[in-house]
Amino acid sequence: MRIHVLGARGFLGSYIVPALSARHRVDTSDLTTVDVTDAPATLQALQASRPDIVINLAALCGALPSVAEPRRFFEVNAQGAVNVLEACRRAGVPRVLFTSSMTVFGSGDTARTEMSPFAPRHPYAAAKVGAEFATAQYARSYGLSALVMRPTLVVGEGYREPHAIGDFVETVKRGEAIRIFGAGTHRRDFVHPADVASAVVRAVEWLAAAPAGACESVNIANGEAPEMRELAGLVTATLGRGAVEFVEKTSQAFSLFTSIEKAQALLGFRPAISNADIIRRLGGRGAP
Repeated sequence: MRIHVLGARGFLGSYIVPALSARHRVDTSDLTTVDVTDAPATLQALQASRPDIVINLAALCGALPSVAEPRRFFEVNAQGAVNVLEACRRAGVPRVLFTSSMTVFGSGDTARTEMSPFAPRHPYAAAKVGAEFATAQYARSYGLSALVMRPTLVVGEGYREPHAIGDFVETVKRGEAIRIFGAGTHRRDFVHPADVASAVVRAVEWLAAAPAGACESVNIANGEAPEMRELAGLVTATLGRGAVEFVEKTSQAFSLFTSIEKAQALLGFRPAISNADIIRRLGGRGAP
């Protein structure tokens, strides 16, 4: 297969591109070569590479930055995604994989499935919702084969976005106590970028066999969803040091975690890297 990865120089791209390159011919672009908000340039890039599949990783990240710059996030993450879809339609690209986010579901005390309602809490998530609807519409209207992938909190070596595991590990390494908001019973899940890359490789295989107009979505995580107090205990136990303290509850003390049953069934996805593995890697103890 010939694959074009947009946003290839980002954190996820640094794991996904090598995984794909081992099996396929991969063309890459990033903001320095293709700005997805520039519709003509996006079309020109896909017409030049003529891929079998486009993987759209191009996006701005972060809940708080999106609150500060909502217009920019909608331009890149929503309109930019539409520009990619339109470029695929006009360039004759038959398949597309769009990377969305678990944040489209907002929050919930039970595992979010692919059928859970959208409930975005900030512009970043709302823009991803819009892009998901556009992807499904292009599949229905123009016969694109499409897969929407929703990774949960992605954390591993070289991570850039703040997440609880990384924050807890860095706090312990500084010799400070991990701070837990409220009772610490809210739950989150995580995934290592290497597992996301494995899921993308399997998604490419699914797309290669999918009929025209097929459109599916899958949630991607490592299958663990600890309470924050449990996660803090895992960090201190894995690193062999550290303390935990409980502080006043904030608006960040909400649960959001997912079921990966559909990804397992549809793609054969099997996460290989546990939370303890991630902690060891970030803590400088290396892979098990």
